[in-house]
Amino acid sequence: MDSPITLTGAVTKMEWTNPHARFYADVKDANGTVVNWEFELGSPNGLMRKGWTRNSLKPGDGITIEGYSAKDGSHLVNARTVTLADGKKVFAGTEENNQK
Repeated sequence: MDSPITLTGAVTKMEWTNPHARFYADVKDANGTVVNWEFELGSPNGLMRKGWTRNSLKPGDGITIEGYSAKDGSHLVNARTVTLADGKKVFAGTEENNQK
């Protein structure tokens, strides 16, 4: 919660699994190097209640993710919101995180 981050990239993979769904996206760093990041979401059941499906993100989709980066500095983010290319914003985390 102390390390908010916003990243923009292209989806490479989606994993619709319990206990937390996750997806991966290629993001360019400040030097232009492409880095594959991992984004943890809420549970598939919770995501479905927020309008997600296993096909909400497809490889190649352009997205912007807001969340919190891992304490260890790895390329892992606990996603809070995902903004799709059409501008639609979908909530990705737990109810507590989305109400702050």
